[in-house]
Amino acid sequence: SASLTVRNLPQFVSNELLEEAFSVFGQVERAVVIVDDRGRSSGKGIVEFSGKPAARKALDRCSDGSFLLTTFPRPVTVEPMDQYDDEEGLPEKLVIKNQQYHKEREQPPRFAQPGSFEYEYAMRWKALIEMEKQQQEQVDRNIKEAREKLEMEMEAARHEHQVMLMRQDLMRRQEELRRMEELHNQEVQKRKQLELR
Repeated sequence: SASLTVRNLPQFVSNELLEEAFSVFGQVERAVVIVDDRGRSSGKGIVEFSGKPAARKALDRCSDGSFLLTTFPRPVTVEPMDQYDDEEGLPEKLVIKNQQYHKEREQPPRFAQPGSFEYEYAMRWKALIEMEKQQQEQVDRNIKEAREKLEMEMEAARHEHQVMLMRQDLMRRQEELRRMEELHNQEVQKRKQLELR
């Protein structure tokens, strides 16, 4: 596919910036930042290229390197986009009608009756699905906390780096000033010596 899913988009990336950024890999037909129901960025986007070579190039380069879209130094993650058909779906006529199909279709859609074999296993499946959901939520919380911690560490390090640069600049200026004063003093000494002659 010539379509890619882009994750970890910084907060202020727009459709236009996404398109501009990925056009370095080839012609972009469409670039969209996915937003929530309030219009806020979800941190995910879709980039559709005019051809597969450009998509492959973007995928390879972003996997090998750290592609940054703003000053925020978190690289984007690029993956091939899963292609879904949500228009036609799966009509009955296309379902393969093998032995497993007929076995599965022996009973119509229904609610499992409490106390039945079906009910016991349905409840076990529900418990497993709920456990998976809770564990995924816990993983998501852990990742969110780790991201926030890394952002705070990064901001502190950026501040320290700026302070260090300012100190270096100040020391350089002080050294320049000291040299200028030294030159000035030498000039004054020369003048005094000339005046004494």
